[in-house]
Amino acid sequence: MWTGVEKKAKLCKIFLAKRLAWVYIDKANTLFVAMKIKSLLLLLGAVLLAAAPGAYAESDWATTANQVAFSLDLKSATSLNISPLRGVEGLPGVEDIFKDAKMSRLQQSGMKADKDKTPTWYMLNIPVHVYAMGRNLNKKLAPARFIRELNVTAYLLFKKPKSVLDKEKANSQREPSGYYMLKKEITYADIPMNPVTHKGDRERGEATFNVALFIPRSTASMLTDSYSIATDPPIDKLLVGYAVVASVNGEPCSDFTPSGSTKLAQGETRNSKIFDKELASRVSSSSWWKTTGRTKFDEPDVDICSIAETPYALFYSGRYYPRVKPAFGSVPQETPSSADSEEGSTGSSSSSSSPSKRRSSTTTSDSTDTSPSSTTESYDSSL
Repeated sequence: MWTGVEKKAKLCKIFLAKRLAWVYIDKANTLFVAMKIKSLLLLLGAVLLAAAPGAYAESDWATTANQVAFSLDLKSATSLNISPLRGVEGLPGVEDIFKDAKMSRLQQSGMKADKDKTPTWYMLNIPVHVYAMGRNLNKKLAPARFIRELNVTAYLLFKKPKSVLDKEKANSQREPSGYYMLKKEITYADIPMNPVTHKGDRERGEATFNVALFIPRSTASMLTDSYSIATDPPIDKLLVGYAVVASVNGEPCSDFTPSGSTKLAQGETRNSKIFDKELASRVSSSSWWKTTGRTKFDEPDVDICSIAETPYALFYSGRYYPRVKPAFGSVPQETPSSADSEEGSTGSSSSSSSPSKRRSSTTTSDSTDTSPSSTTESYDSSL
């Protein structure tokens, strides 16, 4: 039998044990509630993030773009730089391939004997910017991983040399045009996009690259009226501006620019830039490359090429430029002109692959002047 003192001690132990148990239970309940609240907050945040405009998980991306915005990268287009390129004669194995050629190098090329120092091509890189959206598996508008095909048309504007202007003034009753305009169409394929989100804008696939134009020495000589074998034609001094436009699936790309973009300077549009100050003041913000303005410029029968039409076709490697289609050679003549859609021309189209068509374009007039803003109506929604 327990004594009174022992009984009281036992009861005290039982009471303390119960009290301690309730304390632990209370703390556990408090922690459980806190954990539930934290989990709920995390879940709510995830739901809001998924529902927010422009927030896309990697799996929600569209594979290919059906909506593309294209513009000149004005931040990078700060100067005109035409790089002289030597031929591929010095590459290992080339001499062995052509060892049976009977004609001497000097006679065949019309160049200086020192082939390693003679430019046979000239290269111009035009920096451009593209944005891409498409429909994902849920049929929702989302950033696109690739632009499958982008048809780019580039226009180069050269000042005529004084020797040519003097001849034209002597042989013509009217004031001659002071500039040459050259046109080239290039199709790029499988352009990879990067995810970029600008403050205040929705997320888009975005990429920057260079539209590379290659000018043969013959073209450089004809544009500069310089045919000396001993000196190089000064083509870099006569280039005054360029323009680039693009289309996807036959529809002109929109002219979307993200918020915070720099204001346009004199002689600039979102697709063009004039580097000569006097000409820039005359051109202002007009689309000088369109058919309605081409009577101001002569379009000579000379060639400019994509990398696929040069000896450097093997070396583009994908690191420097997107893949050109076709990878080797020129575009078939039956390929529709991407510039025709952009200009809205109803007459003969101007094509870099057909000299006769190019010359006839100076007499062609536009029935409508398609503005970039009107082209976005054909897309799912504007960028």
